[in-house]
Amino acid sequence: MTNKYLLEIGTEELPYKFISSGLKQLKESFSSSLKENSIDFANIKTYGTPRRLCIVIEGISSSQPDLFKEIKGPPASIGFDESGNLTRAGIGFTKKQGLNPEDLQKKTVDNTEYLWASLKEKGKPTQEVLKTLVPELILRVQGSYFMRWADLEIRFSRPIRWLVSILDDKEVKIRVGNVESGRESWGHRFSEPMKIQIQNPDTYLDDLYKVKVMADEAKREQEIEKQIIEAAKSKGGIAKINPELLKEVTNLVELPTFVIGTFDKKYLEVTQDVIISVLAYHQRYFPVYDCRGRLLNYFITIANHDETNIENIKKGNEKVVKARLDDAIFFYKEDTKKPLQTKVEDLKGVTFQKGLGTVYDKTLRIQEISGFISDKSGLNEELKDKIQRTACLCKADLVTNLVREFTELQGIIGEDYARLNNEAEEVCTGIKEHYMPVSAEAEPAQTRIGQVVGIADKIDTICGVFALGKAPTGSADPLGLRRAALGIINTLIQRNIHFNLSEIVDSAISIQPVRAENSENPAKDVKNFIVQRLRILLNEKYKYDLVDAVLETRDPLINLKDVLQRLDIVSDLVEKDSYKEFHESANRIQRIIKGQGIAGMPDESLLKDESERNLWEKAKTISEKEDYQELIRKLEELIPYIEAFFDNVLVMDKDENIRQNRLNLLNCLNRRFIRLADFGKIVF
Repeated sequence: MTNKYLLEIGTEELPYKFISSGLKQLKESFSSSLKENSIDFANIKTYGTPRRLCIVIEGISSSQPDLFKEIKGPPASIGFDESGNLTRAGIGFTKKQGLNPEDLQKKTVDNTEYLWASLKEKGKPTQEVLKTLVPELILRVQGSYFMRWADLEIRFSRPIRWLVSILDDKEVKIRVGNVESGRESWGHRFSEPMKIQIQNPDTYLDDLYKVKVMADEAKREQEIEKQIIEAAKSKGGIAKINPELLKEVTNLVELPTFVIGTFDKKYLEVTQDVIISVLAYHQRYFPVYDCRGRLLNYFITIANHDETNIENIKKGNEKVVKARLDDAIFFYKEDTKKPLQTKVEDLKGVTFQKGLGTVYDKTLRIQEISGFISDKSGLNEELKDKIQRTACLCKADLVTNLVREFTELQGIIGEDYARLNNEAEEVCTGIKEHYMPVSAEAEPAQTRIGQVVGIADKIDTICGVFALGKAPTGSADPLGLRRAALGIINTLIQRNIHFNLSEIVDSAISIQPVRAENSENPAKDVKNFIVQRLRILLNEKYKYDLVDAVLETRDPLINLKDVLQRLDIVSDLVEKDSYKEFHESANRIQRIIKGQGIAGMPDESLLKDESERNLWEKAKTISEKEDYQELIRKLEELIPYIEAFFDNVLVMDKDENIRQNRLNLLNCLNRRFIRLADFGKIVF
């Protein structure tokens, strides 16, 4: 066993979002490719900075194992003639397999003697395999906006400038494009010296640190977090570190150094969300707060530099912040000259989507759908009024100066301005929450107002786009309909609330200003689209066949809580030792009645056999509205009666009336099973 292999891909500055993705791809592709090539290894570590991607493979074997192959040829009677010489068939076999005549033996299999060859194929040294494998794996990495450079045909996220490829203390020469690997790596752009010789994989991190590069992402992130906390503490404040921003900044620097900047306290009169957006979202700074959570007039930035030029960096960042905050305070003062309500009329000048009217038109539809949900949910009049007020104001901030400048603050500015205008607190919160969840991992709205208006907004968008005939195809989803559908589902599931989505979709489709020309039933298309999102979500927790079995029995959008309840119950059921008999009985019933005409309830006078009379008497004790746990208990008790029925009765009797009566009986039983799931879809 050799010890370690090191690969460093040196580039021009990589996009911060690509670094983690690129390292993950390299790790996965090296892992699978080494296994495919029968090269053992213990572990793969990754390191990355804006100018390099690196993997270290630990415990990599020195070579592939030798392979022993047994090759079966034609029968010996065909491969050899009577004199024991190879026939044309035997010669053809040796040539095809690349064998020498002396490699051939005879071996008897199933009383027939065959030509046979047992060969040993010596494994290649790992170094030789890597020379071919590594360039292919580098160029296999995928990502957005890949580049070509010079006159090369290869593509990568950014131009590759150097490569380091070392197995233990020996170079493994590889070539990608016009770059050949060596031991030489480049340090930080402001380091002196700028280059370093990498001795071996064990010295890699220390060698780079000598040229001011902290290559370990995890340690770099920890160092940045520590610096931010200490910097905030030095100003008597605390830092609330956004994990996503921390990850982003970590992938923007090779040598982190904190810089504390300040701004005039007069800017604190602007709503706090705006200042945080300027600092964190636009400039990638970390705001500083007091112990009560109020914003202080300090910010912390992480410079990709050492401590030699801190003052200039500080002044430059403060200058940028002042300009941005000057704009913000001007927009804030202009916006607040009039109440938020006055902005609603301005939405008539903003197009939502061609064919779907203006944002004002969308607001009216949100109000109507919200009202429909409120009525169907039996909400009290006070809550209904607040929902309508929220629906009316929810898009008003889109025409404010601040949201036009800081688009990521939509909803947040609406909340702040509504509060300034003394709107009810629930309305203010609902304006912000109706955009939630903002991503697949984000939290759904907490309040019923935010939930109702948010679902109405998302349903209207989905139904409107489907009505236009522009349903998402492939990866194209410019209006985020998949995210919207998932947001609706997560809101209902995570907040444990019940809305009949099928009814809501029907209502929303009916008020769209266009009618789909390429769809006979756009409401059905929308429901199928949402169900598909639901299916994907449920498959993360439940087995795919259980999900199919539960979703197929009836429209799952009528009651998502019921879907989850049945999934949990059926998941437990299939784990029981007695499930085999349950499964066979349910499926046998379903197979027999499939495609048969059903004519209602069974006629007791036509139940001729004792086993069918006993089965019907037992089945009658099971209500179709039974609690699911009780239903399973009673169905399990029914199984012996079903088995006795099939043992003693021919369903397809020659007498048409008896045959039909028995089909009707089985259909009644099937309805009870199907309340839980379509057991025919469960793989057992």
